[in-house]
Amino acid sequence: MNQGVERGARRLAALALAVAVAVGAGGAAADDLAFFPLEDVRPGQKGVGRTVFAGTQIVDFEVEVIGVLENFGPKQSMVLARLTGGPLAETGVIAGMSGSPVYIDGKLLGAVAYGFPFSKQTIAGITPIGEMLEAAKAAPAAPRAASTRFPAAAFGPDAFALPLSRATLVAPFVHPERLLSSAPRLPLGTGAGPAMAPLQLPLAFGGFERGAFEAARGLFEGLGFAPVFAPARKGVPPGPMPDLAPGGAVGVSLIEGDFDLSATGTITHIADGRVYAFGHPFYNLGPIRFPMKKAYVFDVFPSLYQSWKISSTASEAVGTIDQDRATAIAGALGPAPRMIPLTINLKTSRGDQRTFELRVVEDELFTPVLAYLSVFSVLQANERAYGTQTVRIESRLALEGRPEVRVEDLLTESNPSLLASGLAAAPLAYLMANSLEPVKVTSLSVTAESFEDERSARLERVWVESPGPLRPGTTVAVKAALRGFRGELTVESVPFRIPDTAPAGNYNLLVADGDTMTVFEQRELRQRYEPRNLDQLIRAINGLRRSDRLYFRLVRAEDGAVVGGEWLPSLPPSMLTVLGASQGGEPLIRTRTASAWDFELPLQVAVRGSRSLPFVVER
Repeated sequence: MNQGVERGARRLAALALAVAVAVGAGGAAADDLAFFPLEDVRPGQKGVGRTVFAGTQIVDFEVEVIGVLENFGPKQSMVLARLTGGPLAETGVIAGMSGSPVYIDGKLLGAVAYGFPFSKQTIAGITPIGEMLEAAKAAPAAPRAASTRFPAAAFGPDAFALPLSRATLVAPFVHPERLLSSAPRLPLGTGAGPAMAPLQLPLAFGGFERGAFEAARGLFEGLGFAPVFAPARKGVPPGPMPDLAPGGAVGVSLIEGDFDLSATGTITHIADGRVYAFGHPFYNLGPIRFPMKKAYVFDVFPSLYQSWKISSTASEAVGTIDQDRATAIAGALGPAPRMIPLTINLKTSRGDQRTFELRVVEDELFTPVLAYLSVFSVLQANERAYGTQTVRIESRLALEGRPEVRVEDLLTESNPSLLASGLAAAPLAYLMANSLEPVKVTSLSVTAESFEDERSARLERVWVESPGPLRPGTTVAVKAALRGFRGELTVESVPFRIPDTAPAGNYNLLVADGDTMTVFEQRELRQRYEPRNLDQLIRAINGLRRSDRLYFRLVRAEDGAVVGGEWLPSLPPSMLTVLGASQGGEPLIRTRTASAWDFELPLQVAVRGSRSLPFVVER
């Protein structure tokens, strides 16, 4: 008799497993079994929702249907419902409940996803499960559309004009609020009146300096997130956390390591190793590769505007979020995605050495922003935020199958920490957003050194010391007088040998800081010049002029051209004609001067100013 009971129990278990697999596989029969049809939703129906209010325990709350909003979005519907139970009477709908599954008659209706800030009643918008599954079924391996990459327009109208200038390179980072908000994003929450919006996602900043967090908060608050300044994984009970389950908290990690940045929501549905959550987008990026993690909820913070869960993610990923769509995020349990190692080495003004090891998500839009915030946080946390300061920065970007990208500079302008952080992250944005070829970033290493004094100087005078006429083959001394920040005067001497092949005639010696010399070259081109391939772009970034250099250039009137992205000076008229014809109708960029001598003088200060010195070479 006992054996027969056991066999019957095994048959029931097998049948239950088969039904569960069928439900996960989808199809009409599976929908009838697992999902509550949207057309059967009626006002007054009672249901139950599941979420985590504290710890990892999934608890139930009550749901009463108010009605269905059709065409809330393009062919999208939303179920309006009143939520009760647990702390909801005090808190209202909670940020972090995004994705909380709602069941009617034991069948999954959808996910709590929308709310009314400042609402006196706990009324929520529920995204139907069918729309979540439909939106997230796109192939995870699909490439990211160019429109969702870091917007090149954020660099300004001359984003890829060469030679590159430091001002162009750091332009989008001077105003961080423009970094992500300028990117194309699907507008949400407009179909039910101006007050209804997707529930904010708690975005926990762990390890960040307070000032950097405040700067980031202004950036992320307008993007549907609720930034929270919180230590990473402090107070989480030791031991393993339970497996992911519908109603459980789930985290999407952006930064790991010495800093932690992650958003938390709720799981709606799991089938065949696929996890569906949120009921609204993370950022509506489409295909992504972000780590999926278990999450722990410390408590709920009540707020008159919108309450939010105080939460933290586990240290290890349990899968990959690969879809970020208008009605859901989705991912697969299993291996974690690749992240980009970021190392920040800092030598403080007090002589201390500090190293920070991070990993940031690999994403054309978010990676540059996250690198910028990380470097800025390190500098702000270890140096003063106001007053005179100098920062030396070096950024090394390793690419698969490409030369190393290296940017160095000495910054003394107002708030050098901000400019240094932007300069360190800018090559990421330039290369990951380029339209020439895809790149794979293997690592980013940033080295910074800070000084509490301002190390700057201004070029006051330039002259040539020569005992006689200037002739080819002779060596003269070019003198440059520099006035320091405190008024001290120094004179630099550069030996200059006039080339043996230099023809007689008029020359002009331009001595200038890096920015001025770059402007001179850009004016010489007289029209927009863009790189034609990735190697040219990398060379342009590596050739970025530095503030702690004084640049010398001897030029004379002579025809040249830019051909196929390469600068060819001193070309005879016959060669210019041939090259112009070979361009297939494409206009040739002609230049009117040629350089006879170029030199850069390393300095220990950031220099500003320029001087032009005309002279004649005799034969």
